[in-house]
Amino acid sequence: MKKTLYLLLAAAILTGCSNSNTGLHLKVTGKQAIWGNGTIEFRTDMDSKGKRDDNPAFEAYVKYEDGKTIHMPIDGYSTGYGASFPMGNHGFYMPFQGLAKAEVLSRSDEKLVMHLHYDPWTIFGEPITLDKQITVYRDSPVMSVIDYYEGMFELLNIAAGLTTAFTGTVNEIEDGFVIEYPYGITAVIVMPQAQERDTDDLLGYAVLKKGVSSGEPLRYYVGISDKGADYIIEEIAKIL
Repeated sequence: MKKTLYLLLAAAILTGCSNSNTGLHLKVTGKQAIWGNGTIEFRTDMDSKGKRDDNPAFEAYVKYEDGKTIHMPIDGYSTGYGASFPMGNHGFYMPFQGLAKAEVLSRSDEKLVMHLHYDPWTIFGEPITLDKQITVYRDSPVMSVIDYYEGMFELLNIAAGLTTAFTGTVNEIEDGFVIEYPYGITAVIVMPQAQERDTDDLLGYAVLKKGVSSGEPLRYYVGISDKGADYIIEEIAKIL
């Protein structure tokens, strides 16, 4: 299977919500979902020029302390900033059908819990589905993710990670990676009990991998900020 597969168009259910007091929000238009707070914003189904695309990688928009916002580009091959996919010996097995539905599960002044559902796609002739539970926190650059892959498989190898955008410096930490980008932004991903790591300078990604059974929760944490790795790791530690 090719390392890059572009998705076919699929219908979506429109949902949206925001909490103006905290900046926590989820907005959905068609297949595009946007969520975050006043510090960080993630987006699905966008290309590097800000147009809607079927690439399932997450894009990110980071607000500097001085108020400037920077768009974090993706390379078209990787998970972007915190998405996950099944991964075999020959690359990612990306969803063919894309995002089907996004909705809010709960919200408070401190956090917003949301759900992304992807239409079924086929791996080795068998359909699988992906449901993601994502939580964003007030004034925090971190999102926590719980993935549920389901299908007729005993064990599926899942990779979640970050793009290096061909220019990021990758460093390993316990159960994770730190990537330093040249424009003053740091990204961190942590997957407790990750079983493997994989980096590819040519395709521009760094991922953590773990085998899961059907319906087994896969947890990981992603943070992006201009305040450095130590700050992000401390924010992740608060919710571990």
